Amino acid sequence: MRSKPLMPHARRNAAPSLACACWLLACAQALAADAPAFNTRFLKLDGQAADLKAVLNAGNNVLPGSYRVDILLNHQLADRRDILFRQQPDGKVRPCLDAALLRKLGVKLPASGAGDEACVDLPRRLEHAQVRYDSTRLQLELSVPQAHLLRRADGYVDPALWDAGVNAAYANYQLSSQYSRGQDDRASRQFYLGLQNGLNLGDWRLRNDATLSWNTGQAAEIRSNRTLLQRDITALRSQLTLGEQYTDAVLFDSVRIRGAQLSQDDAMLPDSERGYRPVVRGQAQSQATVEVRQNGYVLHRADVPPGPFEFTDITPSGSNGELEITVTEADGSRRVSHQSFSSLPLMQARGRWKYHAALGQYQGGEAARPGLAAGALVYGLSDDSTVAAGFQLSPRFQAVNLGLGANTPLGALSLDLSQSLSRAQGGRSQGQSLRLLYHKALPSTQTQLTLAAYRYSTAGYRSFNDHAADLARRANQHRARARIDLSAQQTLGREGRRGSLYLSLSRQNYWGRPGASHSLNLAYSHRWKQFHYHLSLSRSRDGRGQGSSQIMLGFSLPLDTGRRAPQLSAQLGRNALHTSLSGQLGEADSYTVSVSRDSQGGASLSASGVHQGDVAQLSAAYSTARNHQSASLGASGAVVVHAGGVNLSRAVGDTFALLQVDGAAGLGGNGYTVRADAQPYRANSLSLNSRKLGAALELEDSVKQVVPRRGAVVKAVFKARSGRRVQFSLRRRDGSAVPFGASVEDAAGRPLGIADPQGRTLLLLTQPQGLLAVKWSDGGCTARYKLPPAKPGRHYQRQTLACH
Repeated sequence: MRSKPLMPHARRNAAPSLACACWLLACAQALAADAPAFNTRFLKLDGQAADLKAVLNAGNNVLPGSYRVDILLNHQLADRRDILFRQQPDGKVRPCLDAALLRKLGVKLPASGAGDEACVDLPRRLEHAQVRYDSTRLQLELSVPQAHLLRRADGYVDPALWDAGVNAAYANYQLSSQYSRGQDDRASRQFYLGLQNGLNLGDWRLRNDATLSWNTGQAAEIRSNRTLLQRDITALRSQLTLGEQYTDAVLFDSVRIRGAQLSQDDAMLPDSERGYRPVVRGQAQSQATVEVRQNGYVLHRADVPPGPFEFTDITPSGSNGELEITVTEADGSRRVSHQSFSSLPLMQARGRWKYHAALGQYQGGEAARPGLAAGALVYGLSDDSTVAAGFQLSPRFQAVNLGLGANTPLGALSLDLSQSLSRAQGGRSQGQSLRLLYHKALPSTQTQLTLAAYRYSTAGYRSFNDHAADLARRANQHRARARIDLSAQQTLGREGRRGSLYLSLSRQNYWGRPGASHSLNLAYSHRWKQFHYHLSLSRSRDGRGQGSSQIMLGFSLPLDTGRRAPQLSAQLGRNALHTSLSGQLGEADSYTVSVSRDSQGGASLSASGVHQGDVAQLSAAYSTARNHQSASLGASGAVVVHAGGVNLSRAVGDTFALLQVDGAAGLGGNGYTVRADAQPYRANSLSLNSRKLGAALELEDSVKQVVPRRGAVVKAVFKARSGRRVQFSLRRRDGSAVPFGASVEDAAGRPLGIADPQGRTLLLLTQPQGLLAVKWSDGGCTARYKLPPAKPGRHYQRQTLACH
């Protein structure tokens, strides 16, 4: 016969009661700093009055002294320094903020009569201002009305907070292996390994990008895209870079050199002045592999399912140039297209400079290796006009550039003219190149004309890449004559209710070659409830008259409700029909199954899966048809080496963070975990997933704020206590529960928790036995405990204690 539970009512209400107690404790902490006396007689549960005076009326419990704190101004990290806390005549301890510090933070203080400038009483000096100290997070929070603040650009963070991070090394890897068998029953294998390596020592950062590739019947090829050493020059808001790199050409095309470069880093500036990233779009007819190259070097490689794809996280080298997009279908067929990219028009704020200077040896695809000195300067002449000048100098090449930018009612517009003189192979070439850039956003019509560019060059004009090709005697060199690029997006209807339209157009012709190359992409998409459909048209043609065109209609529809509902999609093209089903299996696993049929009646089946693990991403794909079969395996992730050990992670960005739990070895194997990315020169709030810490661990501070420099590996240390979770039911001599809200402390007087309406409290104890002190407004008691051996699989234990 099963015995009945001793406390069914108490057990049934344990969770709500504890939740209520925790909520009240949080309220108490929020109000304790400046709270007046509270009347708690209105709080009664089960006929028992709540005794929360000790909690709500405790006031600020910080002791006088100096503390290292994060200063938050209107919820934004503003400074980190030692602050003196003094005890005031009313007995409360308050922080001393001197007037110089407040003015540095951007607070406009009125003239002080006989006030204490070394310890400003901010709420008295400024109406509606508030000061609050969070001792659990070591954060001093200042709330100041906007009218009392100096105007600063959005996203500004004091450079004194920029953190160079810790010494560390890492390697991002992208590994893929492919096997295919064609109609002639010949098998081929491909292997690819991409590495992004980094080493941080002090303020210096060493970076290297390399690839290893091998195909059946070919020798393995190892290529290095860049190897460079870099550091911040804070006073100039710039980066000093030594090694293999691309010139940061604002006025000229980027050139790959081996040398030194000093250039302004826009990330050190406010958010509104950030740089430009191209968006790469395209269509896949089957389970395909997409590679994006710049000057022959792979920038991005991904396996994509049938249908449209879009990459927004590609960061090319330089401020303008051309990307090569290669789509390799499951049957081995390849399509190559080109997409130019360029920065927006030459516009700078009034009185603001932008510059770069480079000196090195040419490292392009030609055999010639001439030396090069280059530089550019852009200056905001007024609110609506910008001037620019630049140069490129080599022993047998000179080029200068002058430019002007204007902000007009029709949009931002810039015009620059380059003059070049090249001497190669006994010849002399001289000419000009004119470039026009235009950008316009029309909020009233929801139109984004993101980039329009036009360049015209005379027959004698040579870019530095052209000059190097002439020096190398390269045959069949066709120089660009004119080029136009246009990209626009239009939202239809209010808030896009009628869909959106996207257009990109590029056309280029050459000196010495008839005809022109062009590409066109036009797409319309719309969502009606859960049904999403799109129509796209793409067409490309090279200068020799060879081209291709695609038209595709597609849709997607969830087959159920919920976040993990399977998604049915279809793509209907001129020559093929693709149908796929995709979904998720748990939090980390996803799948896609596709069936395709071409115009000749051939059918193919493909399936792929991805596992997003904590330490790596794994992928697999298989495709079969009457004439071919292919399979691929892939893995990507990172290995991070630091003073605390070695950690595996998903692929990390150039700037990332190490999170250490002090006193909790076992997290990630060594007490560390990796936050894969962080935004440089901005405040990043870092937190840990407490579910992965276990019930035997308690964080004293759950959020840390860091401001990393570019390329830094910053470390955030979270203080934690480890022990055993125990729920005590505290009973007085007469058997009644201790009052609701009674505080529980250890023998050293450190607060551990409060009692719920049934006299229970859930504590984290570091010792197997000890003494607990229970206090309420008009009384108290002590309870001695001794824990039994821990039981595997139990998150916490329960005990009833007599409190005398």
